[in-house]
Amino acid sequence: MITSPRSVLLATVLTAGLVLTGCAGPANARSSTPDWFDVTGFQPEGADPALIDTNASAMDVVGVDGLLLSRTGTRVTTPSREARTQRNRAHARGLEAQLLVSNYADGDFSEPIARRMLRSPANRSHVVRALATDVRSGGWDSIMIDLEALTAADRPGLTAFARELRAAVGDDVRLDIALSASTTAAGYARMGYDVRALSAPLDHLTLMAYDQHGPWEPNAPGPVGSLRWASKSARALAALAPADQIVLGVAGYGYHWKGPRPAGQLSDDQARRRVRKAHITPTWNTTVGEWTATLPSGEVLWWSDARSLRERVALAERLGLTGVAVWSLDLSDTLGG
Repeated sequence: MITSPRSVLLATVLTAGLVLTGCAGPANARSSTPDWFDVTGFQPEGADPALIDTNASAMDVVGVDGLLLSRTGTRVTTPSREARTQRNRAHARGLEAQLLVSNYADGDFSEPIARRMLRSPANRSHVVRALATDVRSGGWDSIMIDLEALTAADRPGLTAFARELRAAVGDDVRLDIALSASTTAAGYARMGYDVRALSAPLDHLTLMAYDQHGPWEPNAPGPVGSLRWASKSARALAALAPADQIVLGVAGYGYHWKGPRPAGQLSDDQARRRVRKAHITPTWNTTVGEWTATLPSGEVLWWSDARSLRERVALAERLGLTGVAVWSLDLSDTLGG
């Protein structure tokens, strides 16, 4: 497998004190990250490409979301004009452009769509050929597999897909996978991941240590991804794969519950503006590593911002992980701001 280029990352985030509106970082900010540390910023294909410029100094990779499996699982979409624009902007900034392929449909991830592709050698072959073409002649540098909501029965097909994709693109192309978080090794198997088998053909395992709580629990507000939960999930994953192959996924957004609106997502900036408008002072939860506030309307907010990111960079370093990946540039604070 390749070793992706590393740089000194997030230096400004870690030295600026992260003094945000109503959200000041602690005084003992780290001055830099190690030169082997890898930072990915996820960018939806329709987001403003200028966000790549704004965050370029703090990133190595722009993960562009991306490609979708067809409902039949027989093919994958072609990179859109918007996705290619994101790719070109990443390259203009000297960054790697990674293409995400997912089973997202109708507002959620679809296990049936993934199943139709993963359990059919012919369908896997069609998708693998298309992705290999995107890398060979489409100008993309790397691929991330982002297949979610899987079941234990999908493990063999997912492993086969990763191996077949590696064989198609060769050893010099970076191949990563996004993994939903589990606090136990057995949990990863239940969610469709044979982690030990996947670690061989893949370069990085990106642990999505977010969405611990969300709008799907309308009456149960809680952290987007607490430090303790992220740490436990990363340690469980590191029992199955080398720690230096793991990237810690970090939320750059928040959720709101209860109150006059249906539960939903907020950007970091939207969360702070909603709190300011209500004339409320948010609370930094040191144990969780996130902000929270309860508005006079009864609405409850939790959000993970630049200060939260700093805490998770430190966690990744302590655990010997290889980097962080922030979802997403259109929701989060500026990485180098």
